[in-house]
Amino acid sequence: MKKTLIPAALASLVFACALTAHAQDAAAPVTTELPPPTLRLSEQTRIRSAVIGLVGYARGSYTEPDTLIAQQLLEGMRSKFDVTRTVWPDGRQVIASVSGGGHGEERAALLIDTDGRVQAVGLVNGHCRAAAKRDDPKVCNPLPQTVLSVFQRAGASQADAAPLVAWSKQLPSYLAAMADSDDPADVAAAQKIASVEYITGQPGVPGWRAEQLPPGFPASLHPLLVQTAEVNSTASAGKIVLPKGLAGLPMRTAYQSAQRPEARLPDAEVTLRSYEPIAKLVDAYRELAKGATLDEEGREVVFNGTDGAGRYSVRLRDAKETGVYITVASWKRK
Repeated sequence: MKKTLIPAALASLVFACALTAHAQDAAAPVTTELPPPTLRLSEQTRIRSAVIGLVGYARGSYTEPDTLIAQQLLEGMRSKFDVTRTVWPDGRQVIASVSGGGHGEERAALLIDTDGRVQAVGLVNGHCRAAAKRDDPKVCNPLPQTVLSVFQRAGASQADAAPLVAWSKQLPSYLAAMADSDDPADVAAAQKIASVEYITGQPGVPGWRAEQLPPGFPASLHPLLVQTAEVNSTASAGKIVLPKGLAGLPMRTAYQSAQRPEARLPDAEVTLRSYEPIAKLVDAYRELAKGATLDEEGREVVFNGTDGAGRYSVRLRDAKETGVYITVASWKRK
């Protein structure tokens, strides 16, 4: 299996010396707090590609119920002000940050080998799951039952991820202060890693399933739905189908209709979300939608074409940190 590589050039994206290891004479790893990078770790294309290369578009319940694992990992390294680098004596490094909310209770880290390859990714989480009632908040493990979830490639040794286990036990400052408090209540409430689980990444898992597609979406357009993406929303016959919480609402709001005047609403459409770079997706659609015209409409790249079912369009919009949104719409021949 091809390894995911974060080359030294990533230093220009993260911070000047992010992946530049210095010779270590000490027998212990050295952790350094780094200045805020220009882009969050979760925003950087190479880091996003490395995470996707390891876990693909598989879903799970860690910091959020039944959500893309990649999304949960990236959200676990959103903060610009809590970025750390730990260099181990053997040259491996752990690059880490915490989620944008809270005090670092949820956090993620990349374990990078001496060649700049991502060996594993760790996520400190509460095994959060959906509540019994739809509108209730998610349910997570009560403290101190926090879990370190380690994602590795098939065949990797658990021992290889030891630096991530050590990282997980180094609490962020607020939580560390609680653990060192003179108040027994604070100490009891401080986060502790109750267990470590090792999970084999599934980079080849398709991002969507046929049963998620709306009624009336032509089979001939299925090849235009790239597998390196998840279904974000669908609509058919003028109504939203997914997400379920919006099912039955109009396909277009008044604002959307004003922004994009259409002589006739699509008969069916699917919006995907991908973490692939938009330039790579545009190149892919040049092949997938051969014969279609390509236009740039503001912040969107649009392919318009026809096939046996009728007319179609593919719209790609780069939403930066949250990914690229791809809307494939179909107008059947009348």
